[in-house]
Amino acid sequence: MANLRNTVGELLKNELASNGTVQTTNSHIIVSISRFEIEYRLGNLLQQIYRTIDQHFPIRKEHLSLIIKDLDGIYQNCFKIWRSE
Repeated sequence: MANLRNTVGELLKNELASNGTVQTTNSHIIVSISRFEIEYRLGNLLQQIYRTIDQHFPIRKEHLSLIIKDLDGIYQNCFKIWRSE
């Protein structure tokens, strides 16, 4: 499962296509969305991301680090998605 981060990144790109951009780095999945989305929909967006990952990858052998930031560079939040084993 060395490519879990990349696979989850691709899944989130498809899932959030109209709401922002998704990039993967060596250690993080970075989701960039509008400031409005951060201020008003961050909770719902996180639930959607967690639900999508749990649905498609119920068994994860590694932790995922997710950074959600706004396109203006004002807000940045880091979240962990823990491995399931």
